[in-house]
Amino acid sequence: MEVRVGRAAIVTFALYLISPTLFHYIEQARLASVPAVVLATAVVALYIAAGCTGPRRSWHRWSVGVMALLVYLPLPLLGEWWAASGVFLVAMVLGLLPWRLSLPVFVLVCAAETLKSMALGDGLPGGVTWTLTVLVAAVPLAGLTHFAETARELYATRAELVTVEVAAQRARAMRELEGILGNRLDAIADQGRRVVAGVDGDAETVKKELAHMLDMAREAQKEMRGFAHREQRLPSGTTDRYP
Repeated sequence: MEVRVGRAAIVTFALYLISPTLFHYIEQARLASVPAVVLATAVVALYIAAGCTGPRRSWHRWSVGVMALLVYLPLPLLGEWWAASGVFLVAMVLGLLPWRLSLPVFVLVCAAETLKSMALGDGLPGGVTWTLTVLVAAVPLAGLTHFAETARELYATRAELVTVEVAAQRARAMRELEGILGNRLDAIADQGRRVVAGVDGDAETVKKELAHMLDMAREAQKEMRGFAHREQRLPSGTTDRYP
């Protein structure tokens, strides 16, 4: 439930952040409106795909580069309204990259956002103000991404612990079962040997029956111990996990 809530919050907040940009371009009758809507949809889809797809893999790092291209390359064509898409890039840097990599990339993106604002006509104070505005919007989105990933990792860890505990309990049960049945079968075998050793030659039939009983006891003991050893080597089964 925590994972689902976190992912739903990511989707909801991402749509909320992009909605003014989408509405602006939808209302425009210019030629650039269609590619702007398509690109804005791609920005949100990329962030949702990267932020809601389970364990961090190598492609998540590449997705940050793709997001940077989506944020900065269309800027000369789409104008200052497209500048708001930088929020997703900052959130992706904070929420998806490893900490050792995220800090230098974060500083670089902040500098790029300041320069972008100045290139659009703001002075240095305006550029810094814009960068702070982007950060204020990006930090909650990155926090939601971290929350969803942390919840997923906690669930996966709990599932691993349950799996290990079940396997340990089954191994203990198999050892106890082997000991109990093994002792009983050993006792039967010993008793059979004593009976066979004490029977006279006139009781040949009894000897054969008791010898047969002894063989069966030995075979049952062998099969039971083999079964117990096989059970201890088997995996304890799979546990459902979030991807």
